[in-house]
Amino acid sequence: MSNWSFPIFDCCSTPFISLVTCCCCPCQVARQRATLKRDAFGCGQCLFSFFCLPFAACLNRYEIRAKHNIRGTSIGDCVCCCWCGCCATVQQARELDYKGDKPGGLFMSTDDTSKDYQHPNSPNYQTQNDNLNKNNDYDIV
Repeated sequence: MSNWSFPIFDCCSTPFISLVTCCCCPCQVARQRATLKRDAFGCGQCLFSFFCLPFAACLNRYEIRAKHNIRGTSIGDCVCCCWCGCCATVQQARELDYKGDKPGGLFMSTDDTSKDYQHPNSPNYQTQNDNLNKNNDYDIV
């Protein structure tokens, strides 16, 4: 068994996905559902997620864990989805994308070659602050 590839509170490292999730969480959960089921994404899934958001989010999280052999429990899934719903949904979108289930969420690429982010444990991983510091040729005293 493995752990999640991204920490649950690392959602701010992907600001666009986080913003989309905060504004359209039911649609983001529906997009994940369609990806997990290899089904067409449409209004039916959005309506189901809108009216049954906690259930749909917990079910997605459970299925992602089962599919990718990730440690956890059903109770832990429910706790994450009910108390940290947006962060859990972003984590799930990133996990799906990282494991090759495309698209992992709304506005995420279906192309395997394009990555909007890198895994935190990769040697080339850079935070947003690292990128800002590289672009400046001067030191702040």
